[in-house]
Amino acid sequence: MQLRYSPRLSIVHTSRAQAGQIYVPKINLLLLIAVVALVLGFKTSGSLGAAYGIAVTGTMSLTTSLALIYMVKVRGWNPLFAGLLFGLFLLVDLGFFGANMLKVAEGGWAPLLIGGSAYLIMSTWTKGRRAVMTRRSEEALPLDMFLSGLKPDRPVRVPGTALFLTADVERVPASLLHNLKHNKVLHERVILLSIKTLDIPRVAEDQRLEIHDVGHNFYTIVTRYGFVEEPDIWRVLAQCRAQDLRFNMMETSVFVGREKLVISDRTPLMKWRKELFLLLFRLSLSAVEFFRVPSNRVVELGGQTEF
Repeated sequence: MQLRYSPRLSIVHTSRAQAGQIYVPKINLLLLIAVVALVLGFKTSGSLGAAYGIAVTGTMSLTTSLALIYMVKVRGWNPLFAGLLFGLFLLVDLGFFGANMLKVAEGGWAPLLIGGSAYLIMSTWTKGRRAVMTRRSEEALPLDMFLSGLKPDRPVRVPGTALFLTADVERVPASLLHNLKHNKVLHERVILLSIKTLDIPRVAEDQRLEIHDVGHNFYTIVTRYGFVEEPDIWRVLAQCRAQDLRFNMMETSVFVGREKLVISDRTPLMKWRKELFLLLFRLSLSAVEFFRVPSNRVVELGGQTEF
């Protein structure tokens, strides 16, 4: 999810020290179904030998390949030296993998099918999300251009604070434009809030918030969380007091876009992959649930994006 290879799912962190020690209810259910299917399909542990062999040797080969990439790209090893060293390991791994490939018909197809399905889902989500983000960026309005068009007397500013969740505080959220288009008003104070998840367990409090006053009583807030921390919108707003930005919770409304995706010919993805992406999109946890926004302070504004 952090690498944008999967839609948002509900996650329970069972450890405050280990990043990978998590519980994902939907994935756990899929694992249950897969285990039952394998037991009913193969019946005995001996029948799983071919599947086990391809799974293990395939993992060994991929691990060696990834280790080579890591040592060259991240650690800065000499490509020739790293290639020779890991090439020896890979030669052995591929030898075992090739030998096990002779048993595909005897049950080796199972890990290949599971791995292929996982790759298909992740690649479809990545390509579909990239296509949607491209469409959004084409239609989005830069924030500075939007602010330069505001006048003292129009649009009408109404009392209260409007908080818009957005991935990019440099662009005007679609929900803000929809609200302005249909209601013809802006709130007295407008906040664009972006929540970033970093690849560390916890973020230091002095690095949590980044607040900018961009003029016309518009503010951008970027808040950062570690992977074991759970975002909390109201806590973020309370922490803004330290930087002299105060909120009255009863006068603050959170605007969230509820987007509807429509299949078109605008992107080169095959239609069946677009249908798969739509299914994944519907299964994705909403921003309201994922970021724990109280439902009684949320205003959802619908929009439509063709991809």
